[in-house]
Amino acid sequence: MKRLDDVAGAGWTVLTARERDVIHPVAEGKSNKRIAMELGISMRTVEAHRARIFYKMGVRNAVQLARAVCSSPAGLPGTVPETPAIPGERALRTENTALRSGGSAAGD
Repeated sequence: MKRLDDVAGAGWTVLTARERDVIHPVAEGKSNKRIAMELGISMRTVEAHRARIFYKMGVRNAVQLARAVCSSPAGLPGTVPETPAIPGERALRTENTALRSGGSAAGD
């Protein structure tokens, strides 16, 4: 069995199944009380899971946790993948930038 010191800052791969259940609502900013009601567990249990999640993820608060979750290239299991870019979106941004700066979109 791994010691807790061996998993500090290791990321979501070392989270238990229940910690994975708790991490999403915490990252969304839900209160411990709300999470406890939704999962059918005590508020104290949520607090314990939350503390272990912060330790394992190497963060100090829910904001840092949300950043870690959002910046993860693979995201977390059960998360919705990022929406792919709209075809031609980059060309539209380039055109809008050129028009705002007084130039033309064609580069004339």
